[in-house]
Amino acid sequence: MMYAVYSLSYPTTSYRFKITLSVETPEGLKSGSSVMEVRTRRYPAWTTLGQSTGDSHLTGQAVFVDLGPTRDGKPQNLVALLTLGARGENPNLHFLPGEAFEPLWKQRQASPGFRGASSELPKLPPGTKAELRGKLIPTLVTFEDMNDPKTARVVQPDGFTKVFGAGVTLQSATIEIVPAGTWPLTLLGVGGEPVTQGIERKLVWWSGPGRPAEAALRAADLYLGEPELAFKRD
Repeated sequence: MMYAVYSLSYPTTSYRFKITLSVETPEGLKSGSSVMEVRTRRYPAWTTLGQSTGDSHLTGQAVFVDLGPTRDGKPQNLVALLTLGARGENPNLHFLPGEAFEPLWKQRQASPGFRGASSELPKLPPGTKAELRGKLIPTLVTFEDMNDPKTARVVQPDGFTKVFGAGVTLQSATIEIVPAGTWPLTLLGVGGEPVTQGIERKLVWWSGPGRPAEAALRAADLYLGEPELAFKRD
């Protein structure tokens, strides 16, 4: 009974969002997306020395875009990591939706009951969309050889032609709220747009010997932190 009251008073809220990258190539538009989920749990002040607080947890995986083969038949790819910053130094991707939808918060601040971006995000209707620009674009990498993590290199949003050749540019990066289902049923995979899985099947080196995720970040001269979490979070 006490647990039920506690859960109702301090519920876990969740929402899902989709990051989509669209790349213009000589063969046409190529795109890839990944659906992620953020769960936030609030804690009462009496459990945190008078500070009413909470924590957020991100579940999801990196965005993978198959750019198709080059003229010599070599496959090309683009991966948006679960990090932000030129060197992937910011792992707090769960803050990205709040920053991306900041214009909405500025409109809503005068509304009765507004409690801040983190509280409002689960209320946004599916289909709410925003462009990701500048520092809000996740860290981008490509693998010259998908079988070898040590061939990773960083791709700057404005440097696609330099890396991939003429005619290849980042057309857009977007974030969109998608149906989340109802917690805790979502823990069982019931309801909502499914969280994207299977990045390890695209990154064929994932289960290789050693620490391939670390090797990839090191090759691209990116912040190491917890390397596996740059690609996948459960």
